[in-house]
Amino acid sequence: MTARAVPLPHVGPSEFPAFNKHVCPPTFGGGPLDPVPANVEVARDLDIELDLVLPDGEKVRMWILEDPDDSEGGRSFPSKMIRTVEGDTVHARVGAKLNTHTIHWHGIEPTPMNDGVGKHSFEISGNFVYQFATRQAGTYFYHCHKNTTLHFEMGLYGLFIVDPNVPDLARAAGIPGPPFKAGGPGFVAAFNPPSHVRKYDVEGFWVPDGIDTIWHELGHDAFMQKCVPDNPIAAEDFTQDGILNKFNPDVFTVTGHGRRAKRLGDSAIFEEVSVKAKVGQTILLRILNACYTIHEWTIGLPVEVIAMDGHPLGVPPEHKYSHPFTRAANEPFRLTSAMRHDLLITATEAGRFRVRVDFIHWVSGKRLFTAETFIDVQ
Repeated sequence: MTARAVPLPHVGPSEFPAFNKHVCPPTFGGGPLDPVPANVEVARDLDIELDLVLPDGEKVRMWILEDPDDSEGGRSFPSKMIRTVEGDTVHARVGAKLNTHTIHWHGIEPTPMNDGVGKHSFEISGNFVYQFATRQAGTYFYHCHKNTTLHFEMGLYGLFIVDPNVPDLARAAGIPGPPFKAGGPGFVAAFNPPSHVRKYDVEGFWVPDGIDTIWHELGHDAFMQKCVPDNPIAAEDFTQDGILNKFNPDVFTVTGHGRRAKRLGDSAIFEEVSVKAKVGQTILLRILNACYTIHEWTIGLPVEVIAMDGHPLGVPPEHKYSHPFTRAANEPFRLTSAMRHDLLITATEAGRFRVRVDFIHWVSGKRLFTAETFIDVQ
């Protein structure tokens, strides 16, 4: 049988796709593209300077995202948590107070123009309203995606929690929400037929980070590509002398509390972030590696890993080929940059249980610092 060509229907000039040459990240401001009504509105301004004060009074210059609608607690490092509910439609009003910026909603997966990856869309000039839906309950985070290597390390990030949409279960348990109050109690997405949620009593947030203070002397556009519209990909216009490939942290933080390392392999105790619970309670730990080092965790109690990177293990239909798993007490595990784990712990006995995070250099493999804290069960 002889194949013959099938004539294509006529396509008029107006129907041809238009391609625009990417020169430099274009700037844009205004409302959401293709807007739909939102049931949740949040606001963030960036960047705002904030000093991280170490125990000895030393100050480290940070950049944060401020909540301009919060007159009492809108400024913090990490930046103020955003908490929504599965199925929400969110409008995020974002202002670039100094220079241009973006916000990337890490793991949320909105439309490309709302994803906040500046080099693929635009950088915010003035103000813009991002629009997205929260379709999967889990632990996410948001951060600036302009000159990303520098801006993320400078502190332009915060946790983004999406709670499961279970108002009936919450009401029956006498729990306000969702969204649930930070610290617990509440419900978390996890394999548990038929509801696929689990109740917890206490919620903890551990966000270890490392700071290379040499970087914190740099400006917004440090080592970015030079913008030449007539030759946007010329090799000579790319950075040849940058330092952002050399990350050697000398200050280490856990959820906003910092310590300076006096020597390689130093350690410190972070009592400020210890988690307290009672015998019989269930603890939910949300952990994020917000650093350019590897984190090796050792937790002094058995843990159940129920979610990774916003994906609840075993929950159908998307995650039916995975399953939650347990780690023994003091069994080490590692997270690389931007990874998140949701862990459940059942407190069966009283005691003070040590938690250790080793910061490991991503090139040399050397242990740079150890942060220790505790789970206190009474």
